[in-house]
Amino acid sequence: MKAIVRGVSSSYDKALASFFGSGPTNLEEAKAQHSAYVSKLRELGLVVRELDSHPDYPDCCFVEDHAIVAGDSALITNAGHDSRLGEKGAIIEALEGDLKLEYMTSGGRMDGGDVFQFGNKFLVGHSSRTNRQGIQNLKDFVEFRGFDLHVIEVPKRSLHLISVCTSPMPGVLLVPEGWFKSTDFPEGIEILLVPSEEAYGTNVISFGNDVMVSKGYEKTSQILIEKGLNLHYMEMSQFRAGDGSLTCLSVIYE
Repeated sequence: MKAIVRGVSSSYDKALASFFGSGPTNLEEAKAQHSAYVSKLRELGLVVRELDSHPDYPDCCFVEDHAIVAGDSALITNAGHDSRLGEKGAIIEALEGDLKLEYMTSGGRMDGGDVFQFGNKFLVGHSSRTNRQGIQNLKDFVEFRGFDLHVIEVPKRSLHLISVCTSPMPGVLLVPEGWFKSTDFPEGIEILLVPSEEAYGTNVISFGNDVMVSKGYEKTSQILIEKGLNLHYMEMSQFRAGDGSLTCLSVIYE
């Protein structure tokens, strides 16, 4: 597997933040946490390409928002916040040699943090960063490749769907108590509920039995350990401060 990551901007202290965080406070600590994240991806067997950061884009380390991968193709999004639209050029350049690229229409807006593949479906969140036209673009993109699309309304207290809902193993979703209704999700799946106060801990990255998790969410970790998963703990405090999570920091593809 491959991953695209991008360095932490020198202006990262100006990153957008109004949900989990109130703004990054320590640039050097953020860079150290990012370096540990990249090292862990490599330890888990991924081939990682590191892109240069850019001082004009405080949020540029959150590469996930600019590309949604389905098989051998990627949909390049129009990020939901205007200040981030210029970030995608570097992502396009990095991916165009490996994947077939398609582009969202001009009126569509979407952050990749609202989308993930779940078996033969893609789940997408309708949020403050992802509009209906963007969702229609995604529907066309994934259905052409044989996937269904399931739309979920993102709770107002969450920036993105994946901020508070990921899949630690096939057929299973990890979500915080009280944030969603059971009818929000596809039928016939297992839902692991974690305490609401550990909502941030529901963002994980799974590589088979190995799962990257944020450090400090003990009840969430215990639930995953009881499922037989091997956890890899990452310090994410400076990325939480910028409303970012584990998945935000990479675009992962075959």
